[in-house]
Amino acid sequence: MFTKEEVKEFIIKYGKKWLFPDFYNKVTWYVVTLGAGIILTPTPFKLVVYNWIIESFNLNAGTAITLSEMGSSTADYWLGFSLIISALLHNVFSKWLRHQNDIQDRVKAEKVSEVDEALFKEFLEIFPSGSRSAYLLETHDFGNSFNLDSLRDIDKFVDEWNCPEKSFINPELESIRKELWNKCHEFSWLIAKKSAPTSGGFQSVVPDRVRGNLDWPEWVDNDVKAVNEMASEVFLLHQGFIKSMREALKC
Repeated sequence: MFTKEEVKEFIIKYGKKWLFPDFYNKVTWYVVTLGAGIILTPTPFKLVVYNWIIESFNLNAGTAITLSEMGSSTADYWLGFSLIISALLHNVFSKWLRHQNDIQDRVKAEKVSEVDEALFKEFLEIFPSGSRSAYLLETHDFGNSFNLDSLRDIDKFVDEWNCPEKSFINPELESIRKELWNKCHEFSWLIAKKSAPTSGGFQSVVPDRVRGNLDWPEWVDNDVKAVNEMASEVFLLHQGFIKSMREALKC
């Protein structure tokens, strides 16, 4: 069943198409042209054509028919108008079918958007721009120690967002989510590999045994640089993901 809004929209939109058809459909164009031709063609010329058709039929079928048996010429006008009206009806009906397809596509797109919007809101609850993890990624120099609890948001995202239930239906958004998850997973692995607890209860990429030295070993500098660079990459991807989601979902 159709809603009142759908019926009203169809009447207004395609009522105009009935009065002013665009003839985009070849069938409509051919049938209207044929009907108009039957109406506008002079009667003498039509008689010539009819006689030729009758003579051809008699010659091939062996059955003699005459022009009077074809009926009066006034029937031509009814035939012409009937063809034009049927063409216009076909034109409107085909547009109605396209209209219904457009409605279905719009409803489907709205449902997809609602699912993705709900999932995005869930993401913002665990890893928003104002989270401790986002702040750590943006501002911290990993040449200094840090609180391991600051990584909780990233760890939660890595642990819980690699399953079908956390996948976006929009393929472009899902591609960005996968990219962010992969980079967060890589960052978590790098932190686990390159850092260790300190004597003060924090976590540090720089070992306690060299922390007080004026010059760190080259491998320590390389580790700090690698972690800092990846932290910046994760933060930029995180911000880009949120921006893309807001633009796509208009939220």
